This record gives sequence, structure tokens and C-alpha cells, in this order.
Amino acid sequence: MSKSLSVTFRVPAELSEAFTDAVNAAGGDKTAWLIDAIRQKLSRPESNPDARMMALVERMEIAAAALIGGKQGIPPLPYDEQAVIRVVEETIAQGFDNGRIIAERLNEAGYQTKAGKAWDKDIYSAWKRQVKKLTLYQLNGDKG
Repeated sequence: MSKSLSVTFRVPAELSEAFTDAVNAAGGDKTAWLIDAIRQKLSRPESNPDARMMALVERMEIAAAALIGGKQGIPPLPYDEQAVIRVVEETIAQGFDNGRIIAERLNEAGYQTKAGKAWDKDIYSAWKRQVKKLTLYQLNGDKG
């Protein structure tokens, strides 16, 4: 049997709550959850074959669900400019004028980019510049 060591470390407050929620959702304890996360990050499989099989089954279920519902990580709804603008305006009105947060909100709302991808801060910034140019163009009376 391998020896185990006690390790102490600090976690940012916003991660601590997410960590506790994830542990509760998994139905295990914090130590087991952390060991699993460390093994995954280091690409070291668990020595227990049953647990490894369950992890593989879970990954296959996620992949199957992604195939049924569309590509994994890509929002299901096609680009809808009016809906996207509405999500952006609502997010900014809530005090979050940050590209990363706005991109997350657009993905959570389920809208793809024009290219059919998930939003990120860079895609949002490029989209925002394009919308500003279009708005200025329209305000100038469509004078090429």
C-alpha cells in the first residue's frame, strides 16, 4: 500500500464554493474528489479498474449526449443578432461590461457566433467592433 501525505493549501474564495458544490454533486468526499482531479490533470489513471471503467462510461455518455444535441461545447441555437444584442445589453446593464463575462452569458443563453462556434472574449470583441462600425455607417446615412 502506498503512503499518503497530508497537504495544506489555499484556494481563492470563488473557487472554494465551486469546489464544495462539485464535491457535493459528485456525492463523495473532498479528498477523493481532489485525488481524482489531480490524477486527471496529470493524466494518471486510477489504479482501481472499476472506477476507471465508470469514468470511461461517464465520458462516453457525455460524448453521446453531445452527438445527440450537437457539437460538445457549442451552444445549440444559431446566431440571432437581435437576441445576442439583447443578452449583451442585459449583461452590461447588470454592471458586467467585460468581454469574457459577456461571452459566457452568450454561451449560457445558447447562442452560437455567426461562424457557428462558442463565444469567447476575442470573438465578442471582434463582433463588438463590427457592430460599432455598422452602427456608425447607418448613422452616417449609408454614405459609403
